[in-house]
Amino acid sequence: MAQEVYSPDYYDMNLPSYEGDEPYIFVSYSHVDVLKVREILKIINKEKFRFWYDDTMEIGEDFRRELQTKIEKCHAFLLFISPASMQSKYCGMEIIMAYKNNKRIYPVYLDDSTEIPGALKMILENLQHVKGSALDKDSRYIDKLIDSLPTETMRSFAIEEDVLVRCKDGSAHLSIPSDVRVVGAGAFKNCEKLELLDIGETVEILQTEACRGCKRLSSLTLPKNVRAVGESAFRDCTALASLVVENDEIELGERAFENCAKLNDITLADGISEIYGGVFNSCKSLSSITLPKNLTVLGESSFADCVSLEEIDIPRSVTKIDDMVFNGCINLKRIDMKDKITKIGKYAFKDCKSLETVFIPRSVNFIGIGPFRGCTMLKEIEVDHKSRYFKSVDSVLFNKNKSVLISFPSRQHTTSYTIPDSVTKISSWAFCDCHNLEQIIIPDSVTEIGEGAFYQCSSLRSVVIPDSVDKIDDTAFRGCVNLEAVTIPESVTEFGWGIFNGCDKIHVICPDNSAAAKYCEKKNIPHIEG
Repeated sequence: MAQEVYSPDYYDMNLPSYEGDEPYIFVSYSHVDVLKVREILKIINKEKFRFWYDDTMEIGEDFRRELQTKIEKCHAFLLFISPASMQSKYCGMEIIMAYKNNKRIYPVYLDDSTEIPGALKMILENLQHVKGSALDKDSRYIDKLIDSLPTETMRSFAIEEDVLVRCKDGSAHLSIPSDVRVVGAGAFKNCEKLELLDIGETVEILQTEACRGCKRLSSLTLPKNVRAVGESAFRDCTALASLVVENDEIELGERAFENCAKLNDITLADGISEIYGGVFNSCKSLSSITLPKNLTVLGESSFADCVSLEEIDIPRSVTKIDDMVFNGCINLKRIDMKDKITKIGKYAFKDCKSLETVFIPRSVNFIGIGPFRGCTMLKEIEVDHKSRYFKSVDSVLFNKNKSVLISFPSRQHTTSYTIPDSVTKISSWAFCDCHNLEQIIIPDSVTEIGEGAFYQCSSLRSVVIPDSVDKIDDTAFRGCVNLEAVTIPESVTEFGWGIFNGCDKIHVICPDNSAAAKYCEKKNIPHIEG
């Protein structure tokens, strides 16, 4: 270090100089520059970096050995370049020692006019540097420096009262301190080197996105003391393979484990009563799971796009399967629903392309639209004969009095189907993906044709709409690539969007000057009077 002598107060950094075994930055500077160096180190300290510096005027062999040891153990070497430091034999010695020990050197120029001595030019002239002289005018220089310093040299945690508000430690294994009750929003977000996190015995709450994007986190235990996990808390932890949840009364926030693509081993406490929306959405490696014995609600999209899930047993305690719970589970072959389920939400099993049979318990009193939309292998829908709300006739799902046709299994081999004359409503997506159907006869009892009702019925050739219908909803015949003739009566006055998109062979038979004729003219659809 430089040997210039000033009053003791002049040299006082009033900043922590790190002593310990964790990664730290060695600070090399001339004591002459202490005022400038202090201001920059204050910012680095605020960003939670660990650094060691010498603020004494000691000399001698023992001190040189200490400097050598500190440099050998450091993870980065922060060099403040000025005329004084370049003339200091101690700074020169530190630079050469850092270079010989293959330490990454981060130069900060305190004076743009500084000349580098010939002995140090080879070491310093090609290093990317920061203009410390411009820091008071242009914050991008300090931002550039902060961004370049290695994250493993940062102090593990920033804690305010009992809240862990920030972690930017680059360590692979971390333990949450015992004085932490709450892990704050985004505290560990994108800690990409984190492989193992010990939650500890005092943490009660992990807030929104607490550990989102920790891409190397491989296993996780949420102990009994954890009572709430916020929305997206572990979302995008793409290496997470194992999860244990011990608290029976825990609240798992929406999308808590969404897109944990390797998650295949889940143990949930039996007392958990609700799994909220999207909790395990897109956990693409999950092939099976034992649901909690006391579970009552499967929330919206809770297992959506779990493409490896092959079978699932719904506990007897479950009363509600919400919207899109198993949407996109393309390999789901079997699902066992018990007698307490009252609701099957819309699109609950959408695109479950391996599902062949479904049994609906008598307890179910509500089924949303398109529950089996895109289930291209579905052959049979059975309903408990004691059901007061629904019935199945030849595997076709109706409400109890057969006034609403809810779903026609898309894999049925029949080529022609006559809708019963009790039906007043063809529900949305009722016949979608029925590729074998060539003819559908619609009775004049029908008053409503729902959205996507005949979507992608690719073999359908002709349809006659009865004059009891006044509206054809959105995309009703979209993708019916072989549909040639549709007869639309004068009664139909409302047309949804995209009704005949992809029906390139179609011509419409309708009265002149009818709403249907005007619709066809607007959409450039061929039509003839009839």
